[in-house]
Amino acid sequence: MKTLYLIPGTGADHRFFSRLQLNVKTHVIEWAEWGNAQTIREYAEVLSLQINKEESFGILGVSFGGMLAVEMSKFLHPDKLILVSSAKSYRELPAIVRLSRRVGLHYLISPWLIKIIPFAGKVFGVSKKDKRFFDKMIDDTPKGHLKKTIRSILYWRNTVLPSRIIHIHGSHDKVIPIKKIQKPNVIEGGGHFMVYNMANEVGDEINRILK
Repeated sequence: MKTLYLIPGTGADHRFFSRLQLNVKTHVIEWAEWGNAQTIREYAEVLSLQINKEESFGILGVSFGGMLAVEMSKFLHPDKLILVSSAKSYRELPAIVRLSRRVGLHYLISPWLIKIIPFAGKVFGVSKKDKRFFDKMIDDTPKGHLKKTIRSILYWRNTVLPSRIIHIHGSHDKVIPIKKIQKPNVIEGGGHFMVYNMANEVGDEINRILK
């Protein structure tokens, strides 16, 4: 495998991976305009244009990025497929997703709202010292991206589990609780933000997988 493509989660970008030390060449997928895309599958096709299909590659996706990675794997067939703090199918998502779809949460959500909700940092596993970093990434999220992302997650109905998928998940993830995750590689004490605030532990596990 020549390159491991990294896809961040909603509200994050290349900075989210800045602490990871991986023993392979990496390339971070940048957010692009959604255009006419409405679903995770359709947006995965848009982002896949950033991947060089002429060489061997793997895909690692975090949170929403993991769902994109699952959809990409259906038509790209990467050598490695790694999910972190994510869900392989809609059945691994928490029950609140169904409730949120019914009340139209995607119409209400905004970067401003996420920043001011007092408990948002705790839910995402963001410490007080990392809150400014978290808020800065939220501020820099492309306009309209967050609402489209949330909507696509709420209506995601994937049930196809790619073969040879590796799923790394934190034992203390409050956004996507581990209890519904099938066959995870567990990072003890890890929350949803663990790629950044537990980068050594997550990096060691990824490097072990890539050997």
